Amino acid sequence: MTAHSPGAPGSVERGRSGTTDVVLRAGAPSWLTVPHLLGSAALTALGTGLLGLALVLPVAVVLLFSGAGWATVGVVALWMVSAAVAAGFAGALAVACFQVYRLRFSAAGDPPAVRLVRGLGSGRWRLVEEPDRLRLEQEIEEPYAGDPLPATHVLTLRLIRDDSEVCRAVLPPDTDARRLLAALEQALGRTVLLELHVKRTTRPAPRHGPGPRNRGRVGSSGIGISGAGGYSCGGSSGCGGGGGG
Repeated sequence: MTAHSPGAPGSVERGRSGTTDVVLRAGAPSWLTVPHLLGSAALTALGTGLLGLALVLPVAVVLLFSGAGWATVGVVALWMVSAAVAAGFAGALAVACFQVYRLRFSAAGDPPAVRLVRGLGSGRWRLVEEPDRLRLEQEIEEPYAGDPLPATHVLTLRLIRDDSEVCRAVLPPDTDARRLLAALEQALGRTVLLELHVKRTTRPAPRHGPGPRNRGRVGSSGIGISGAGGYSCGGSSGCGGGGGG
């Protein structure tokens, strides 16, 4: 598993003012990213427009068989394609503007607080309270005996407040969960509670002939907690930890 370069998802960065950024997605709020956002939204709009154009044909056939003229068919077709393009463009632009790119934590010495950095800019600071926590959830699917395919890893980072999920992001598959947890612990200290949940399963082997499907083996989950003096993992999750700051 590799260490990510600055600005890459799964990295931890220190700001000029002493703040700490946890990067969830590539990109950051800036006027320089506006052309990229518009271009991405335009591509999505093109796709939805082609989908709307594909739906025009059966609608046109129904209208023609019902006695409508070509002018009516043309108006309906134009309306359907325009609506599909507008919906695709607006939806893609809204997602790009409102999705969370980074979690920004206050500088050392300031009251512990966090703010969400979205495509439209940074939100307001919110104090970090005791129930708030960052949770890393790693799901490892191991191959069955004789499976030529390698194990798969899915790592999800969640910000949880009052037992409700504020935001989440799936990090790149080559992100090292334990290394990221150690980096978070070093950068954030006791600012926020950190958790590591590890779940291991075995990929079900294919079956030939009738019979119940083999769903594979589900291993025990490990839970690591940091921010209060290190972390450890229970069960047979295979993860370990270091001492806290």
